[in-house]
Amino acid sequence: MKGKLILPYIMLNLLSGVGSGVMFWLSNYDPIWIGAFFATFPMPFFLMVLSQAFSLARTSKRLPLIQLINLAAVATVGTLLYVRGGPATTAEFAALGIAIFGAVTVQWYIWVFSNYGRKKSAAIVRGKALPELPLQRLDETETTSASFTGEKTLLVFFRANWCPFCMNQLKEVRAKADRLAKAGVKVKFISNQGIDNSAKLAKDLELPDHFEILQDKDLRAAKNLGIEDIGGAPAGMPGYPNDTVMATVIALDENGRVLFGDETDNYRVRPHPDTFLHVFENESDVTRLTA
Repeated sequence: MKGKLILPYIMLNLLSGVGSGVMFWLSNYDPIWIGAFFATFPMPFFLMVLSQAFSLARTSKRLPLIQLINLAAVATVGTLLYVRGGPATTAEFAALGIAIFGAVTVQWYIWVFSNYGRKKSAAIVRGKALPELPLQRLDETETTSASFTGEKTLLVFFRANWCPFCMNQLKEVRAKADRLAKAGVKVKFISNQGIDNSAKLAKDLELPDHFEILQDKDLRAAKNLGIEDIGGAPAGMPGYPNDTVMATVIALDENGRVLFGDETDNYRVRPHPDTFLHVFENESDVTRLTA
């Protein structure tokens, strides 16, 4: 259900913000429309523009600045109506309605949509081997996680090319290519978005030899780990499946045992590479965790 609501949410808030800006001009610069604008426009602008312009791979969980702007804008509209007194005009009621709509939808996005509500995977346990993960290479040949044995491996399960936070996370990991190569780590970017979409991504990222994008056909690997997100993809994304994966990072040693696992409960909160790369480089950690 959430996947069906996110694009209408973004578009309605965007249109409400643009409409408020137009009304500010048509109303001879009535400040009440400034409040309506800032109650609705900042969130879609953040998701569609700022997250990409600033290559954001993560945000705070509750987006306090966005919430502050949103609630201050709603308070501004309410205060102006109170100070003016008398019966509100149709335009003023419209501005109030837009502001309230912005407040409700922004809070829904932050407190409901962004959260997976996931339970910790019983398969991702430090010091333990993962269950076998059936995967597919971009040439459509089959492989499994058993092929990772004998080399340190970083698995990054991502949602799809349509997710700016995923794309920025992958770029962050790609930027650590030299450090990963020095530590002898192979990197696997994994999603169920389809061979064509992943091939385009591989070309865009210009991946070095120790990086590979793998296809998780029918979410078989994700389901073995308990990290599938059924119906989690935004509706209206042509060329992409409706189901996706909950963003997950797993570091494996040469024997296929888990050194590190991040199971974020919020798709906007991703681990920085510096929080897990050290497990590949610190031999004492490896020995302690896999003994």
